[in-house]
Amino acid sequence: MARGDKRERDRAKKQADLASREKGTKEGRPDQRNMNDSAALGAKVAAKQAAKKAQEETDKLAAEWGAGTAGAPKVLPKKKKAVKKGDGMDDLLSAGLSASKKKGK
Repeated sequence: MARGDKRERDRAKKQADLASREKGTKEGRPDQRNMNDSAALGAKVAAKQAAKKAQEETDKLAAEWGAGTAGAPKVLPKKKKAVKKGDGMDDLLSAGLSASKKKGK
């Protein structure tokens, strides 16, 4: 009785072994497989070149705008106008006048 179980296990093991050997074989003619492989390789190379070009453009933009901001423009602080404390009202009003005129006349 126990021998019958062993026979079925051996049969299942043999079928699994044959199935694994069968999986390794390629279908179709070799020249057709070569053409398919070369087309797949060409598509893969083209995709890599496109990705590399896009990465280079992204790096270029990052270098232009600042490496830490990932594409955002740099924000520069606003220039502050210097305020002179000694300027009186007359100096401010005569700022656009020529220097040859005298004050007070």
